[in-house]
Amino acid sequence: MKKIFLDSRPMDKRAREDFYLTEELMMENAAAALENAVTPYVFHESARYIDRPHVLILCGAGNNGADGYALARRLICHEFTVTCCVVDEPKSEVCKLQKKRAELAGVFFTDFYSLDDFIDAKSFDITVVVDCIFGAGFRQPLPPNAEAVLLSVSKIDCRKISCDIPTGLDALGNGTTVFKADETVTMGSLKLALYSDRAKDCTGKITLANLGISKTNFEHESKFIADAMLLEESEMVLPWRNKNNVNKGSFGHAVIAAGEKTGAANIAATAALNFGAGLATLAGVDASNSMSIMSSKELPSNTSALLLGSGFGRSNKDAKKYFSYLKQNMDIPFVLDADIFYYDEIKNFLEENCSDEKNIRCILTPHPKEFSVLLEKCGLGTFTVSEVVAQRYELAKKFAETYKGSILILKGAVTSITQWSSKENLSCVYLNPQGTNALAKAGSGDVLAGLCLALLAQGYNSINAAITASLAHTLASKKYDGSFALTPEKLIEEIGALK
Repeated sequence: MKKIFLDSRPMDKRAREDFYLTEELMMENAAAALENAVTPYVFHESARYIDRPHVLILCGAGNNGADGYALARRLICHEFTVTCCVVDEPKSEVCKLQKKRAELAGVFFTDFYSLDDFIDAKSFDITVVVDCIFGAGFRQPLPPNAEAVLLSVSKIDCRKISCDIPTGLDALGNGTTVFKADETVTMGSLKLALYSDRAKDCTGKITLANLGISKTNFEHESKFIADAMLLEESEMVLPWRNKNNVNKGSFGHAVIAAGEKTGAANIAATAALNFGAGLATLAGVDASNSMSIMSSKELPSNTSALLLGSGFGRSNKDAKKYFSYLKQNMDIPFVLDADIFYYDEIKNFLEENCSDEKNIRCILTPHPKEFSVLLEKCGLGTFTVSEVVAQRYELAKKFAETYKGSILILKGAVTSITQWSSKENLSCVYLNPQGTNALAKAGSGDVLAGLCLALLAQGYNSINAAITASLAHTLASKKYDGSFALTPEKLIEEIGALK
């Protein structure tokens, strides 16, 4: 896992004070990292007919702009032309100094008023645009001049690189008009702004650059607590079977409470069976319509884990029966999904069964609309879907703090997994950006719920089940060759091929 921070400026300050790295030295290291990202694309094969390649750097008034001017001075040493667009005149002393140095080195300048004319004249020659307008300290709204510049450069077909954070994204990764980068070179540490749903369309490849000291020294764990953790493929622990003297009962009985939409329940059950569960049963129906999935009108006596909500319906008369079963069987882990969040009983159920941080047996897997409903049902506030997406980090932490005995998987372009940590006395957030747009398909969520259920049935604890299920779900989507035809069945096949 990698650490993610909401604000890296305290770490910058410590690097200056404890390691005697001057602001200019750190800036020079940032410019060097940007230079390494820019130069491979200046003389790229796609630009082989250009006699004099051109790099355009968009410079703001603060330290991000200063990075841009320092980059321009370094790039002018190469055999191509460099122009800085002065989006706003320098305000910080270091930005003024770096701009003066760039002028003396022979860098060309234009202003945002003349940018459109410049682009019309040079668009064929521009091979790279570098965004150095705003960085980690940006707060909405975006000034009109910066917005105009972003709209102008969006028309240029070339490599686009952002310094630290794409301009237009605030600290939580929200923004309307945003620079769309092919690569973001972020300085010192990973920022939370880079891992929002909005950011996923804007950051491109994320490259972490050091500013003159190691990542370990910069992020000093005894001084700085990460605001989130970035999940990597190595955190996925697949349910490989390493014993031979076993039977189907050795791997748990995954049970899905079925209802009005048995198709969704069947998808979840199929996912559970294909992810290692020894048995999978639809409860509450006469037949499963699948040779592999069993059915039962009542809950099997050997139930290992229960999924409640997938295709269940929003007025199922058996809801109270299942709630009561989970209350009475405190050793049975369970997954809550989809329709179950619409029941008025959900608040009391969560208070009675998901408040004990010493017995975490519940995983919830809502998408933003369902989470909006859940928050309101639980008395945690009324939010639109767009507000949930924009505030997902804070709202997920608030939910975990309220229901300390639960694990929340909030689905999205970047999926978040949140749990309460009694050791740290705060909500821990794990971010999974691995998913693709192919998952935006009916049934994908049922697959995820089934994966969580399978791992719970096999004895995984709740947080490990949530992390492995989420990673398997998203990494399988990356392995699928396509973007619009990924069905739940194909997704389950890809999950089965994971190694």
